[in-house]
Amino acid sequence: MNQTVTIATPVRNREWILDEYLKSLLNLNYPTNLIEFIFVINDSNDASLEILYNFKKIYGHIYRNIRIEIYNRNAPVDKRDLNIRNNFIYTHLSKLRNYIMSKVKTDYLMFVDTDILVQPDIINNLLKHNKDIVSGLIWNGYVVRPEKPYLYPNIMKLNSKGYFEHIVNNQVKNALLLSSPTLMEVDLTGAVILLSRKVYKSVKYGFHPQGEDAYFCKMAQDKGFELFCDLSVFSNHIMSPEYLREFLNETKNNTLSTHP
Repeated sequence: MNQTVTIATPVRNREWILDEYLKSLLNLNYPTNLIEFIFVINDSNDASLEILYNFKKIYGHIYRNIRIEIYNRNAPVDKRDLNIRNNFIYTHLSKLRNYIMSKVKTDYLMFVDTDILVQPDIINNLLKHNKDIVSGLIWNGYVVRPEKPYLYPNIMKLNSKGYFEHIVNNQVKNALLLSSPTLMEVDLTGAVILLSRKVYKSVKYGFHPQGEDAYFCKMAQDKGFELFCDLSVFSNHIMSPEYLREFLNETKNNTLSTHP
């Protein structure tokens, strides 16, 4: 494949995970001359900007481009409070994502949130479906249901009352065991999502009580686009510094166990 891909994300106070996030991007098995990065720092007061500048200094010459922009909007911190999200966060994130889409010129745009660690083959695996909108799978339940995180995946269906509800089935629950592409049509997805140029040039993000992704996906469907998720393309959603420590320890122990 010779499709150009922009990997982009807003960045705010992600010093705690940014090194691991960037490592996962460095490990992508896709030609680096076809990859562009766009990082949009917003209202950050930690070392995120310095980490990104250092990343660009070291690796900028091997990629198509690495862009680091600052777009401060004085938005409150997202503490997963519903009132703050409805009044500020969803609109704030929509503006940041729309700003990113206005800067992209490659064949595809892939949003990868900064608390998601992707697998090396994710670009190839998503591109081969030849879909305008296709995501990988993540679980979002590590905070509210740590014993069953799969109950809150990033894929949803619109129910009869016009409300998006999570899709939970055996394939979602056993996603880590899937060994072949498993494509599912959905009504809502996001967080780690590949968009064709046709999509990111014609669909926008905006406010929706279930999040900016809900607005985007509804507009995409209204414009005739279908949405898909490959359940076999699983990424790790690292929702807190505590979970990051657990994840890294588990990864280290698994690696050691395979090298006696």
